[in-house]
Amino acid sequence: MRAVVFLIALLAGFALLPAAEQTGTFRLVGLSAPEREADLRESISQISEITLVSLDQSKAEVTLRYDPEKIFPPAKNKQAAPTPDKILARLDHLLGAASMRTFSVTERSALPAEKLTKVEIPIGVLDCKGCRYAAYIAVAKLDGVDRATVSTLPSAVIAWVDATKVKREDLVAALKKMRVELIESP
Repeated sequence: MRAVVFLIALLAGFALLPAAEQTGTFRLVGLSAPEREADLRESISQISEITLVSLDQSKAEVTLRYDPEKIFPPAKNKQAAPTPDKILARLDHLLGAASMRTFSVTERSALPAEKLTKVEIPIGVLDCKGCRYAAYIAVAKLDGVDRATVSTLPSAVIAWVDATKVKREDLVAALKKMRVELIESP
């Protein structure tokens, strides 16, 4: 009888243990240039509930480790486990708050890399990180842009896009709206 009671208590105790840590890979918005990696690492270091596992700058993807029970504030009544959408939204909120909204995470692209079209738009010299970030964000947030970067030599915005959703002209219009100087190709 004691063995049965012990077994029931043991099993009940397992139900009270915190959920295991999870690892997820997400699209990272805000990595406009290689020097922004240090900014990302600093932002993530401010969030005790999240650990940076890896960063793939070429794909603009970040892999994070987190405990779902730790990233959500405690609830008064026991709620169901958070859905993947709620976890993504919470991770995005935490990263955005730590980075003053200069970084965000979204779902990974479903489009294979070979289906993306590379678009390069020459721009005038942007000599500060903030200006480069503004040019980047003008195109990175457009629907159909998978990832983007801003290069300094030569000065250009480079985007990998789903050509069925966004065209070069859309990127140019977004840059003009942000008053980014465009350089005409010879």
